Amino acid sequence: MSSVVPPPASPSALDAIAGRPPGPVTLLASRAVLAAVFAAAAVPKLLDPASFARDIENYHLLPPELVAVVAVVLPALELVLALALVSGVHARGAAVVSAALLAAFAGGMAQAIARGIDLDCGCFGTAMAMEVSGWTIARNVVLTGLAVLVAAAPDVVYRGPPTRALPASAT
Repeated sequence: MSSVVPPPASPSALDAIAGRPPGPVTLLASRAVLAAVFAAAAVPKLLDPASFARDIENYHLLPPELVAVVAVVLPALELVLALALVSGVHARGAAVVSAALLAAFAGGMAQAIARGIDLDCGCFGTAMAMEVSGWTIARNVVLTGLAVLVAAAPDVVYRGPPTRALPASAT
């Protein structure tokens, strides 16, 4: 006696996304976006650490003695992350650190809004003024998602165009 097994229910889009790892193009594009954001954020802060230190102070999160250190170290870290993401060298580790930073930045912005602190996010140093808002938090949440995507996937390193194997020579 044979039984008829109904076809499996078609998976939802979320199941398909969750069940299938992203392709190399998606991963490379995600790494490129993250690298561009971190590089664009790092350079103006590295060029004007005093201004960035004022932006950090405005959040009222760090003790004053740490502000100057963070104003120098954080942009340097952002630049290292950008280089790792774009080169593919330790890209997954860079993505883990990126996700943690972006989530922390979103949390810092959320606490500023909750406490009624009206401030420029300082995200891109003096290159771009942007008031902390739901939009800046949402942007960081989306970027955190990209970083998690890269961190959870296998490393993808571009190795150039594929080469054809030469035929074995007869000896």
